[in-house]
Amino acid sequence: MDHRRKMLATASSQAQGPEFIVDRFSDLPVEVAHHILSFLPFKDIGQVGCVSKRCLELYLSYPSLIFNPSHQQRNNMWRRLEAFNYFDKFLANRDSNKIECFRISWDYHSVKFARAFNELLRISTWIRHAARCNVQVLDLDFDMQCRVPLELLPSSISACKSLRTLVIDFKWNILKWPSSNFLTNLQCLKLNRVQIEGLELFDKWIPCCKFLKELQLVYVSGIKRVTVISSSLESFSFVLYDRNPLCYLGISGEKLEDIHIQWQCASLSGKSLNIFAPNLKYLKWGGNLMDHQNLGNLTCLEKAEIYLDPKVDESDKVFEVLCSIGRSKVLILNEETMKALCRKIPMPTLDGISYLGLRTSSLSDELFPKMVSLLNGMTTLRKLCITSNPSFIRWRPLDAPDNSSRYNTSCCGSHNLACMHELQEVIIELSNGTNEWKLSKYILEHIQSLKKMVILYSSKQEEDVVLRKKPEMISAATVVFQKK
Repeated sequence: MDHRRKMLATASSQAQGPEFIVDRFSDLPVEVAHHILSFLPFKDIGQVGCVSKRCLELYLSYPSLIFNPSHQQRNNMWRRLEAFNYFDKFLANRDSNKIECFRISWDYHSVKFARAFNELLRISTWIRHAARCNVQVLDLDFDMQCRVPLELLPSSISACKSLRTLVIDFKWNILKWPSSNFLTNLQCLKLNRVQIEGLELFDKWIPCCKFLKELQLVYVSGIKRVTVISSSLESFSFVLYDRNPLCYLGISGEKLEDIHIQWQCASLSGKSLNIFAPNLKYLKWGGNLMDHQNLGNLTCLEKAEIYLDPKVDESDKVFEVLCSIGRSKVLILNEETMKALCRKIPMPTLDGISYLGLRTSSLSDELFPKMVSLLNGMTTLRKLCITSNPSFIRWRPLDAPDNSSRYNTSCCGSHNLACMHELQEVIIELSNGTNEWKLSKYILEHIQSLKKMVILYSSKQEEDVVLRKKPEMISAATVVFQKK
């Protein structure tokens, strides 16, 4: 009853007039109000602008603009036109208020009237308006059915000294690069699914950008050579799959600290990779080995993730790669790289590694001795993490014969794994078979420095985990069984 009276009293006070409603939002500082609005979808911010004059001012001065029509708006001619007209009016009303971030998501082929409505011209006008409003981040996500060079970066953008980040996703369409002196104040460029027309201008443009710190080239197609030379670049990402004419990738930068390369190609003939980054700290490399690769002298490397797919006769190349990154403190390898590496005798010296991560399908009898060989001599290893691909994990009854794990862990002692006297933490993810159990048991029984072991298991393996006995331990390590 009391609760009902409170509800009626509240409704009664609100019905008496707006003087009883306290509008705390309108009294907030502009920066605080904009921060609160940032948690709302852009269309909902427009509804907030209808509440009061002050809310309208906050809406028109909101610095992050997004044009992303709904599915219904994209596929209905008149709703699509209405969305464009609304945004035209919105930009006109907000005048010259500062724009920090401007994102446009647009597809040209949703309706056949897109050309009749001059959508491309209108979007170019919006970009010019953003340039006049000192835009800092410009994100263009376009999907066009026709493959024609797009000149969506008007000359006014070149004079926009405020722009710091440019993100372009053209869904495999052609981007016509303006000139070599285009946006020389840019700090971050991300190109995704783009075919560049005027690549020679693009290659000349990179050294001209004295403030460029991050460059991402993801599925940039139709090019034969990519040469990145920069005195300011700190982070570089390159992703390319399938058939592509690219035959050379060269990266040079004394300030480069982070490089990510994923280069997968059908034919390796005549392909080269060359890196000059003496201050590199993090390298992530996946895909194929090339005909020639030169990683340079990576004396500052702290972390390396190598997910290669080498051929049977490419053990020497894998050996050279590991020698180049041998000073890294953190090393993560996939199963294919580890197998190729273990075919090379002698093994490269990896005694500076403090963290070793191994990504496998399962710790099979074939892989087990190779892993032991890799661990042999790692006297500085402090953390070992072995993870398995969950798609390979399947349930096996406890009383079923274990044909996948016949390897005897005495090989661990014969390879002197006890030399890992600094090992403190181990994470092992169970897969098929029992080799993971054997390895964890050996480590618990022989590595005195161990402080913690985490054994990850799936719901299908829960019964197996419960029934297994905890082995004798030489250390006071904490053993944690964690369900994934």
